[in-house]
Amino acid sequence: MTPLVYVLEDQVQELLAHTRADEWIEGPAYAFDDWTVFHAYTEKPPFAPAGSLCRCLYTRADAAGLVDEEHLPHSLDITREPDGQPVLVLVVSRTPDGLPACQALLVTASGTTAAAAQFVPRRSELYSRNAGLLEVSALGHKRVVIVGLGSGGSPVALELARAGVGHFTLIDFDRLELGNISRHVCGVNDLGRYKTLAVRDQVLQKNPYADVTTMELNVNQALSQVEDAIGASDLLIVASDNDQSRFNLNQMSLNTNRVALYGRAITRAAGGEVLRVRPWQGPCYNCVFSAGVGQGREEEMSQKRQALSVLPAYVEEEKVNAMIQVGLSSDIMPIANMMVKLALVELSRGMETGISSVDEDLVSDFYIWANRREEAYANWPAMGYKWTHPSILRWYGARVGRDPNCMVCRTPLAAHLET
Repeated sequence: MTPLVYVLEDQVQELLAHTRADEWIEGPAYAFDDWTVFHAYTEKPPFAPAGSLCRCLYTRADAAGLVDEEHLPHSLDITREPDGQPVLVLVVSRTPDGLPACQALLVTASGTTAAAAQFVPRRSELYSRNAGLLEVSALGHKRVVIVGLGSGGSPVALELARAGVGHFTLIDFDRLELGNISRHVCGVNDLGRYKTLAVRDQVLQKNPYADVTTMELNVNQALSQVEDAIGASDLLIVASDNDQSRFNLNQMSLNTNRVALYGRAITRAAGGEVLRVRPWQGPCYNCVFSAGVGQGREEEMSQKRQALSVLPAYVEEEKVNAMIQVGLSSDIMPIANMMVKLALVELSRGMETGISSVDEDLVSDFYIWANRREEAYANWPAMGYKWTHPSILRWYGARVGRDPNCMVCRTPLAAHLET
């Protein structure tokens, strides 16, 4: 097959604007599938590609046209490349219409082969299939803070990147463990890495134009830093695994007047819940969970760290592993998907979009989902053919009001800001 080369259109435009004709620069390229597919960059990409690193040379031509071996730089000596690896040569130019063009050559010890160059388009074109549903240009300026990058928060980050959200702050202090991989968006190549950095790479694979900031810290030990990040955002998404962080983040969302979404799975991922907090307009996290709405639903324990925090010191490994609960990725995804839907509604509020009608349906602030008839849902009847009774695999909006005696949000916003 003819080798394929993918290049970022924005980087080619930069080359055309800031280089002279016949000037040569070097950048990294990554080869895949036995050196038949290449991803080329003018500078080191902000994520970690999985391909084999190879040499890549760029030059600019005054007009589109072929470049043969005679015009290659004399310093290019293929025999010096490790294991005889090919060198990728890219010649950028403009068409008579002023559009960017790129010619690709693969130089090997046996000669030069033409390759097919294709552009990875600019942001506006990358998400063109969302047109009519989402205002992509507006979402590109939206800022989201996501706390907790595990099996719940990581797919939320990726889906928002796919939708064209342009700015992310990812907060988590955990590293990827072997037990995470079956339910996480990242794979074995990311074992041992901070979840924030591994998910950042995945976000940039979906949206190479995104601006991603990571914070490897414990929310409960860095309150002011986290609150500053939330205050600079448009939306807070909480997928952390403990109530202390959720209560702290609830206070921060009220302090900064930022909408927050809280999602969690319960015992063995038998089901889950999603809460939307619109500060001072509806219930806050404390209103709901201090009033007993979520009681009786044991929080899922999926990390060794969580088990160790509640077990005595020096407990046997078997007891630690026994406390870590199982749950399929497919059980987590409906909860993450509901958070994405609510997030997109909040981020596109005030715009005329194809998902505006969803806002008319999502009038509740608290949602319940059941995966299986066990634990809190053990007494529910079988789904069968009925739709008039509670059933698994369906979302239920619960009517939960603001608690007038809530110790956190009972003070009006104006008075709160004065203090």
